[in-house]
Amino acid sequence: MIELAGSNWDAEALAAPTPVLAGFWAEWCMPSRALAGTLEAAATRYEGRLRVGLVDADREPALAERYRVQGLPTVVLLRDGREMLRRVGLLPREDLLELLDATLGPHAPSS
Repeated sequence: MIELAGSNWDAEALAAPTPVLAGFWAEWCMPSRALAGTLEAAATRYEGRLRVGLVDADREPALAERYRVQGLPTVVLLRDGREMLRRVGLLPREDLLELLDATLGPHAPSS
C-alpha cells in the first residue's frame, strides 16, 4: 500500500497503469483507522491489478477537496484518472471486495 499525497498524486494515481483505490482517512477518525486493514486485504487480493493507497485528508486538504470528500473514510476507485466507484463510510471488508470484484472482475483464486 502506498501513501498518496499531492506531491505524488499525478504519478501514483492518475498515471498509474492499473486502477487505483484511494482511501481518504484521518488519524482522529476511528472508522478511518479500521480502513487500513480493509485496504490491505484489497491490495493483497488484487496484487498486480490494482494499486491501493491512503490519503491523509488532514494533511492533504486540497486532494480531499478536489475529490469532494465530505465524510471519512471515503474510498475512491480511479481508472485512467476517472472515478469509477466511491463509497463513504467504513465498508465491511467483504462488501468492498465484492464491489471490486463487480467493477474489476473476479480475482484469481490462490492455489
